[in-house]
Amino acid sequence: MLYTASSNITSPICKATPNDDSWPSLSQWNTLNQTLSGRLLHPLPPASSCHVSYPGSNNTCAEVTNSWSNMTFHQNNPISTAWNNMNNDSCIPDPSALCSGLGYPVYVVNASSANDVKLAVDFARENNVRLNVKASGHDYLKRTSAPYSLSIWTRYMLGDYEYHDTFQPEGCSITINTTAVTAGAGSYVSDIYSQLNLHNQTAIDGMGSEVTMGGYLTGGGHSPLSAMYGLGADQVYQVEMVTPMGDIITANECQNTDLFWAIRGGGGGTFGVLTKVTIRTIPSPRLAVYNFNLQTEPNSTAYWEIVAYFLAQYPNLSAANVSAFTYLYPNITPTEGGPPVASFEAVLVLPDPTSETELEDLWAPFWTHVNETYNGQFVNQTTSSVFPNLYSMFLDYADASTAGVDKVVGSWLLPADTLTDENFKDTLVTFVGESGSRLYMVSGEGVWDAAPRGGGDAVNPAWRKALIHAVTSQDWTPLDETERATAEHDINEVQTEAFRKLVPDSGAYINEAYWDEPDFQRAFWGSNYERLLQIKKTFDPDDLFWCHICVGSECWEEVGNHLCRV
Repeated sequence: MLYTASSNITSPICKATPNDDSWPSLSQWNTLNQTLSGRLLHPLPPASSCHVSYPGSNNTCAEVTNSWSNMTFHQNNPISTAWNNMNNDSCIPDPSALCSGLGYPVYVVNASSANDVKLAVDFARENNVRLNVKASGHDYLKRTSAPYSLSIWTRYMLGDYEYHDTFQPEGCSITINTTAVTAGAGSYVSDIYSQLNLHNQTAIDGMGSEVTMGGYLTGGGHSPLSAMYGLGADQVYQVEMVTPMGDIITANECQNTDLFWAIRGGGGGTFGVLTKVTIRTIPSPRLAVYNFNLQTEPNSTAYWEIVAYFLAQYPNLSAANVSAFTYLYPNITPTEGGPPVASFEAVLVLPDPTSETELEDLWAPFWTHVNETYNGQFVNQTTSSVFPNLYSMFLDYADASTAGVDKVVGSWLLPADTLTDENFKDTLVTFVGESGSRLYMVSGEGVWDAAPRGGGDAVNPAWRKALIHAVTSQDWTPLDETERATAEHDINEVQTEAFRKLVPDSGAYINEAYWDEPDFQRAFWGSNYERLLQIKKTFDPDDLFWCHICVGSECWEEVGNHLCRV
């Protein structure tokens, strides 16, 4: 790959930076701010109050430090992201470390309308400024923060709910005979569930409070109800969006059909900015939840045999519309203290149970086998409950992961027959490693047989064959390059690679994957990539929207903090 950035960093093949003559003048930025009615921000690094090089911060260092592990802090900051390494540890709440704004956007448009987004898009395009899009900052792939950029912050493009008993897409002669809701694309999972619950409705959405509609749907989006209804992207009826040319358009099955196809699974920050979405809603079902936590001696033979046996039963459970959230930690110190154990926890979910004990009854034969085979080799705790709706379950089981750490993730999608493959158990041991893993059974017939509007969407074809979304991750000490290199090597070249080799024809879920996934085009989109790339070239020929390992990203190279065309 050839580029001239090293010899002429101000070449027009690179995006403008504040060090270039082509960077917009202060007068131009002020004019943009006036046009936006004062919604242009020039924020300090989020932990600047902990560093003497940045006087004048609105927060004290103690306030920032106390809030740093809280996802809400990073949601509410216009440039911060949930994990430090997404900003290259540029400014963390450690007074002994350096603090630099280089890991963050320079200016931010605090967008409240599609027109605000349009103004930002037009300004970036006309001035060759790198463009970034951030909603909550919940991202593992370095897609929501960029140095030397103008960022569009959609944090407050939420709510404005419109409820539909039926829905007629704009420009269509047909009517879709299901309930639906229209909402701002920055709306959060927690708020969507809460608002829909007032109407005895729910949606196919995630289990992370900070996840927003735009990022969730453009990545595909899995749910505890996906086994019955499909992925989040499969529920989309219509979107309003701003294109790279600055046009505010409606996309559905009758107009702008290529973009409608692409934004449902083709990844965020690539084809434009979603400003409103209309999705299918469903009557909120009762949910039976069965939760067990089995413990053995660390890394024992009994542990891995029990895990493999239980996972082999998952396809039959899926056929009964059960979803499962499985957590494997083969050598962990319990939170209540005591010696290390091997922990196997699962949260099983069954919509519309026919009885209070149906889910327990489905699992009972498996316990009988394990009790007879491994008597005295494990201890177990179980709880069982029935929730009146998805929102009430969400309040108890929403993802409570902390932010403010350095984290790397790896994942792979596993078809049902993988769970009974003779090599599965040994491969699983490698994948889990010492850091542990999560195996989410969030697919099933609803995903495999999905019928998205318009005849299809850009969701990774691997989802249409997968049953399990397997995830592993590691954290490390900020600014420790040795620990970082070890963690990234283990996650990418050892743990995730084990499943890549076992199931080479599958792929990964883009919203929870390794940040530098090799062969990302095939891993994230498979046979859909060629069409996605063509759509990208048609609607964004100059790559105004660029993000790391997104569609078309291979045409550019990050050279230090500069973005240059290959």
